[in-house]
Amino acid sequence: MSNTQNLYSPKFIIASTLFWVIINLVSICFLAEEDSRWFRVANSLYFLIWSCSLGVLKPKINYVLIAYLICDIALVYYEIAVFNFITFLARSLIFFLLIFIVFPKIRSVKFNFFELILGIVVIAINIYLSFELLGMVPEAYLYNSFSPAYLMLTALTILLIGLAFTYNNRFSSRRSFYFLLGTLFLALSDVNFFIAFYLEVPSFYYPDRFFHILALGLILLFGVTPLEGSAYNNIEQQDLKL
Repeated sequence: MSNTQNLYSPKFIIASTLFWVIINLVSICFLAEEDSRWFRVANSLYFLIWSCSLGVLKPKINYVLIAYLICDIALVYYEIAVFNFITFLARSLIFFLLIFIVFPKIRSVKFNFFELILGIVVIAINIYLSFELLGMVPEAYLYNSFSPAYLMLTALTILLIGLAFTYNNRFSSRRSFYFLLGTLFLALSDVNFFIAFYLEVPSFYYPDRFFHILALGLILLFGVTPLEGSAYNNIEQQDLKL
C-alpha cells in the first residue's frame, strides 16, 4: 500500500514532471530538434502507462493524455502537411476536452458589466494578434487546411483560458490553480513553438518544451483521484467531480 501511495501522490507527479523537463531540455541541447521530439512522445507515453496501470486519474483526464500522445507523435513529423494537420487537430482536442471538463463547473457563474467588457476587449486583442501571427507564417508551410486548423486552435485556446480564469476565481483551490497554470502553459508552449518553427528562432524550442511538459504535469495534478485518507483528499469536495 505504501508503494502505491508513493506512485499515486502529487509528489510523484511533480518529480516525474521535473525529470522529463530536464531530459527533454538536454535532448534539445545535444540532439537535432527533430530527433529530440521523440522525448516528448516518451514523456506522454510514460504518464499514459502510469495512469492506465494504477487507475489514478479520472477517465476524462485519460482522454486528455491520449490526445497529448497523439499530438506528440504527429509533431515528430510536423514538416509533413498531413502530420502538421493531425498535430493541430490533436492539440485542439486537448483544449476541447479541458473545456468539456471544466465548463459544467462554471456555467452558472454570472458576470458583471465591467467583467463582460473587459473579457470582450481581451478576446478582441487576442483575435487580432492571432491573425497577425498567421500572416507571419511562410508560404512554404501553408496548405489548404492550415488556416482553418490554426484558427480553430486559437479560438479554443482563448475560450479555455477564459474558462480557466473563471474556474479559478470561483473555487480558489489548489486544483483550480493547477488547471489555470496548466492551460496558460499550454498556450505559452504553442506561442514559443510558433516562434521557434515558423519564425526560425531555434532557442524558443527550450521554453516550448518546458511549458509543454510542465502543463501536462499540472493537468495531471488537477485530475488525480485522491486516495482515501490521503492528505490530498482534503481539497474542496465540490471541486473533485470531473
